[in-house]
Amino acid sequence: MPATSSSPPPPRFAWLDGRIVDWDQCVLHGRAQGAFWGANVFEGVRAYWCEPPGQLYLFRLADHLTRLFRSMKCIHMSVPYSVPDLTNACLQLLRANEFREDVHLVIVAYFGLGPTYDPLTYTDEAGVHITAVPWTRSAGYHQGVSASVSSWRRISNDTMPPRIKTGANYHNSRLAQHEAKRNGFDTTLILNQHGNVAEAPGACMMIVRDGRLITPPAASGALEGITVATVADLASSELSIAVDFRDIDRTELYVADEAFLCGTIAELLPITSIDRLPVGDGVPGPVTRALQERYDRVVRAATSRPEWVTPTYESQPAVA
Repeated sequence: MPATSSSPPPPRFAWLDGRIVDWDQCVLHGRAQGAFWGANVFEGVRAYWCEPPGQLYLFRLADHLTRLFRSMKCIHMSVPYSVPDLTNACLQLLRANEFREDVHLVIVAYFGLGPTYDPLTYTDEAGVHITAVPWTRSAGYHQGVSASVSSWRRISNDTMPPRIKTGANYHNSRLAQHEAKRNGFDTTLILNQHGNVAEAPGACMMIVRDGRLITPPAASGALEGITVATVADLASSELSIAVDFRDIDRTELYVADEAFLCGTIAELLPITSIDRLPVGDGVPGPVTRALQERYDRVVRAATSRPEWVTPTYESQPAVA
């Protein structure tokens, strides 16, 4: 489907089942289980452009691929590609498109049509597609965003396990996010069945209280976040701030000193109000700002964490 008049033009290439294809050729049959019922698992990865040295760095690609294969294990999926295969596929795609800007890359492992075309039928047929598009940092990163507490509850481990990063799970997030937007908020926070905070649509969350960082544990219904792990590491090693993984109830949100979302797309997104009550002073707080600065340095390879960054180009790419 072509881009609308308000959409930027798409990149030239995508990756589908072992080869680079034209963007418009990266398609699944509408009856494929991965498309019909969201029977897929996926990872979103950021790549950051740095000028100088004229390099595009994928951030924590190995960790994202490790989590992808864990998700596949949980849904009994096997694909004919290894972690090195998919690492090379991501690099090939970025190089083919000659990106010279920040990028969001999505790796999706999906179930195919199956033997009878019934989306419930057991099948071993599975494949992978990868797409990458330019992705600018949101305005909310600088000024903060408003949040509500959603009327929708988080899916639980005994129904649709949140630990599995599968497309079908994200209908829960979509319902909550669309409700929030209709009600005039930028985002929302989803509680679990016990009334404690789980996460936001597509992102984990953290609060600051009395100089400590607090974030919901995976048992609360939060995804085991790679960005959360990054923030916890930076907070401890560079700011000497302790991180507590524990339950957060609704009213603790209202008395937090600071709050922010953290995720691949969100990065560190300050929350300045919840249910129209200001968080702290109603502006992004000093701990959030300090963590944003350190996060930006590490994703752009300005801080020495070579295990976290994967350079795309062997040398400076040609201008398209």
